[in-house]
Amino acid sequence: MWRVWLLLVTLLGAAGAQEGKVGPQKKPSPQNAPSGAPPGAKNPCESPVLDVTPKPPPTAVLDRESASNLARSMSRLLAHQQERSAQDRAGALAPSAAALAKKVIDENNGIHAVGVGLPQINLGLLHFRHHVVIFQNNNTAYLEHYWKALALSWNHTSGVWVPPFLECNPHSTEIWLHGFAIALTVEKQRAVAGIFRPLRLDQCDSMMAKLFGGPHRCDEETTKCVSEEGRGFRRAGYRCECRDGFYNPGAPPSWRGFPGEIVELDPNDVHRCTACPEQCNTCNSAGKCGVQRDPLVRGALLATQAACMLITVMMAAIVFKQRKCKTIASGMWTILETILLGTFLLYSTVVVRFFEPSVEQCLVEPWFRELGFVVCYGAIILKLYRHLIEFRTRKAHRWVVKDVDLLKYLLAMVVAVLCYLAAFTASSLNFIREQYKLVRTEETSSGQLFLACKPLWWDYVTEAGEMLILVFGIHLSYASRNAFTQFQERRFLCAAICVEAIVSGVFYVLRAFYVTTLHPDYMYLAYFVRSQLTSTVVILLIFTPKLWYQHKQVRSLAQEFSCRLPVDAFRAGEAGALTADGDVAELNLADMNPEDIRAELKRLYTQLEVLRNKTLRADNPHISKRRGGRKVAHRRFSLQKKGSREKVRRLVSLP
Repeated sequence: MWRVWLLLVTLLGAAGAQEGKVGPQKKPSPQNAPSGAPPGAKNPCESPVLDVTPKPPPTAVLDRESASNLARSMSRLLAHQQERSAQDRAGALAPSAAALAKKVIDENNGIHAVGVGLPQINLGLLHFRHHVVIFQNNNTAYLEHYWKALALSWNHTSGVWVPPFLECNPHSTEIWLHGFAIALTVEKQRAVAGIFRPLRLDQCDSMMAKLFGGPHRCDEETTKCVSEEGRGFRRAGYRCECRDGFYNPGAPPSWRGFPGEIVELDPNDVHRCTACPEQCNTCNSAGKCGVQRDPLVRGALLATQAACMLITVMMAAIVFKQRKCKTIASGMWTILETILLGTFLLYSTVVVRFFEPSVEQCLVEPWFRELGFVVCYGAIILKLYRHLIEFRTRKAHRWVVKDVDLLKYLLAMVVAVLCYLAAFTASSLNFIREQYKLVRTEETSSGQLFLACKPLWWDYVTEAGEMLILVFGIHLSYASRNAFTQFQERRFLCAAICVEAIVSGVFYVLRAFYVTTLHPDYMYLAYFVRSQLTSTVVILLIFTPKLWYQHKQVRSLAQEFSCRLPVDAFRAGEAGALTADGDVAELNLADMNPEDIRAELKRLYTQLEVLRNKTLRADNPHISKRRGGRKVAHRRFSLQKKGSREKVRRLVSLP
């Protein structure tokens, strides 16, 4: 059968096809050749194939998959028609092949034609977007390369990319095509299929120089050729842009390169770019260098910041696991988790600043900063407020602030900040729509250029708001200076607020003076140091004492218990006078593990706490018996009629 296929291919120049019922078609004469043919070609059908094959198009994977599926489907259909004659099989499979080819065209945009070949039964089919051509005993000249492309892939198992060729269809405009063809065998039946697409003409591609009568004329040393689509076979469909390390002196900011029309006017006039100074790789039209960022330093800072974020997540897991311990429970574990969440968001601002400045970065960074600030330091201020309320003087009864109430207050603060950030983002987007730029070019003190987010008045208002919140937190710390808190919690909370106020205040002042002249790497380092001096210090001040007190208290009490009550003190007959619990005599501290000792101590702490509370409430006229120690809002008393008291006295005085 392969001999039949080769014979059919050799008869391609004869003429005659069938489109539905297609009659013979006339071969186009040289004088009727398309006007857009390559220069120097009298008849575009005489030498329509390029000598080299360009690189596959962006749709290469999709074309390969579509052609393989089509060839596989036709092989299966051919295997099911083995008992019939070749002519009957061709007549039965032609509609199916046309339907499958049409489905491929409909599912993929940009396909010019789909070809199917079954040489065993003398069947070849080309499905264009608007008509179908079925190969029978002869062929027209403009279809020659389609059949050659299908025949070329017959002996290849992995398919071939067809060299670009010019379609010489006299009934349509000329078009250069290239495609992919593959032949597959299924159930001992072989079929070939091909996908053909229009060739993207690019004068900058040296492989297509033949189509344009020669290569482009950009200076290869200082410029690079950039193709412009939609130019067809016309020359000068490109522009020459300066390479990295070169610039065009005096060019406006909107300059995109030397147009191809100007370059093609005078072949002897070479349009070149000027080399940038030696210390930089990129520069602008004035010859000023761009900033070179240090990837190693920035990467090391980013890795350290990521490690801090990971430690924060681990701390959150530890707090949740130890939430019933006294040191954690006394500090409200929900508020502690909230502080860690805010710290994590504050750490994220340094991660966002690692990337190149853009509009998205300028809009996203304030969200992480302000949300993290209000969640972290808002929770700290609410804890100070609770200490102030619970330990107020000049009050005979005790006020109780529930954990749920504090979370409600914090939620209100977060909602307020969300509304503020939404207004900031909406106004910024409106400015962008009105051609207002959020990113501008800055210049360092050494003359290097870099991109940075443009400072806005919103930033100054936000910084002032942060400082006011911190000042209010310091005021609460001072107001509750006489309050007694467990594990010195108030002192560490006040220290965290003061550290944030001092570091952020100094940072904002220095940034206002040096933000426009400082190197981006130094600015990134400043943000990193500010994050470590605030967020990391907050974690150390709040959580380290709690974990230390917990570890120290359990260890010291366990040692004291072991020293005061040796093992011999629990012998039978001697411990009866010490306790009424019969199980104590059987205790042996040498056989108990630390977990058992910790459990016993925890039970002892609980009993002592209950005993202390009962002792304080017993016969205490200042503490109400109601839950929480709240006094009744008012007292009920009865009003007596005027003169009733005198009547009672008279009755009592009567004998």
